[in-house]
Amino acid sequence: MVINLVEFGAILVAAVTGAMVIMSVLRANGAFGTTMQLNTQSHPDEGAVFLFHDNDLVDATTQAWALINNSPRNLTDKDAMLLALEVEFPTLRERLSDVSAAHCQIRSESDRSVFVAIQRVNQQLRVSLMGDETPAYQAATNRLSDAARDKQAALMQSIAANSPQLIWQEDSKGHLLWANDTYANLLKRHRQMSLFEPSKYAGDTPDRRVSVKLAGDRRERWFDISTVKHADGYLHFANDATDVVRADTARTEFVKTLGKTFAELSIGIAIFDNNRQLTMFNPALLDMTNLPVDFLSASPTIDTVLDRLREMRMMPEPKNYVTWREQFTAVETAAKEGTYSKNWSLPDGQTYRVTGRPYPDGAFALLFEDISAEVSLTRRFRLDIETGQAVLDTLPDAIAVFSSAGTLVMSNQAYADLWASNTDHILEHRVLQSEMRIWKNQSIPSPIWNNLCDFIQQLGTRQPWDDDVLLDDGRQLHCQANPISGGMTMLRFSVARPKRPEFTKLMAADPAIQLMKR
Repeated sequence: MVINLVEFGAILVAAVTGAMVIMSVLRANGAFGTTMQLNTQSHPDEGAVFLFHDNDLVDATTQAWALINNSPRNLTDKDAMLLALEVEFPTLRERLSDVSAAHCQIRSESDRSVFVAIQRVNQQLRVSLMGDETPAYQAATNRLSDAARDKQAALMQSIAANSPQLIWQEDSKGHLLWANDTYANLLKRHRQMSLFEPSKYAGDTPDRRVSVKLAGDRRERWFDISTVKHADGYLHFANDATDVVRADTARTEFVKTLGKTFAELSIGIAIFDNNRQLTMFNPALLDMTNLPVDFLSASPTIDTVLDRLREMRMMPEPKNYVTWREQFTAVETAAKEGTYSKNWSLPDGQTYRVTGRPYPDGAFALLFEDISAEVSLTRRFRLDIETGQAVLDTLPDAIAVFSSAGTLVMSNQAYADLWASNTDHILEHRVLQSEMRIWKNQSIPSPIWNNLCDFIQQLGTRQPWDDDVLLDDGRQLHCQANPISGGMTMLRFSVARPKRPEFTKLMAADPAIQLMKR
């Protein structure tokens, strides 16, 4: 079959025309998801028009935005629109919730010439304010303003009523006009008609701290009050400052006590801050160092203080000045680390113990303690011990002193020679049991050692005791025990001249006889 060009063209035109008709019908029925758009430039007088996709506002005219701009921020755009229009169109929310109503109009309650046109296509919704919208627009704007003001007023009222701060209003004569819950509950709890007298806050000072004696409280309470004056009288705000006042009072008392203690200390104290400057000192430092008060009050640095002490010969003099300057740095570093502790022997015979103590934030302190008496006593005590030891060492008899617990307190050189003890350990800690083993090993068996042990450890009043024993080399040893002060016992061992060997053998104990005695 052959089709000429004219017939083909006619068929093509018919096909295109039919397709266009079909697409128009489908678009009209929403088969291709028709979308609505606003063209505010081509229709500037279109009025308030809202375009929603589901519940989201996707476009709106200038008049529409003006309706919802002043709505509360916690509302969605759709709820804001309903809040603005429901005052004139009460059934608008119900109509919008009916998804089956694709096209409808709602007339205004006050003016029938004004209506809202609703168009719904699939998920798209168009809401237009039609007719003379001035009354409706004005009503919606007033509705939003009133709602915002009401909400803000309710919020302010809730804040004032539930605030933990005391808030109350009084007239110019001091009569209570209004009070929040905190104020009212405090009055009720203490069964009082008022808390603050008018004279307490009258004057030109809007901020003040007042004390109040509440019924049932043993101690007074303090409040920080701020007052705002207005046409109807005064508006007052009060915070409970009792804990703050009591804390300040306790801190003040503590500082006073600390200051008194600080001033009465016999130890000189110099505290330096993190800038190495003297920030605090006590009177004992003045007495010990003779530094002028005006010099210390000028907050000198630590090296200036040490240099002045050197000039006044209140520090040990080094061999050369370079070493002295290096010692400044060493003193400061060790004090900050808490490791500085030196005894300063001064030329006048005094001795100071200087200790460094670190504090937070890089501060540190130097403590000066006069230990001259302690050092002198220690030296004298050491001299007395050395003198007593030297006197004991000159005696020919062996001397040993034991405490009541059986500890060897002291002995002389003759004792070490007699019992072959190490002379380098005369003052070391030794006990009676170990010494008795040495005595027994160097003498013939005898019961006097046990008797001597009992005598040394005996409590109460004792009488001097003595006895004899033979040493292994045949010499006779005379043992004498004398009680001395403090429950101690002084033993004295006197050695007789050696006897002849035959006498030594005859005088030795016979093991057989000793066995029969048992």
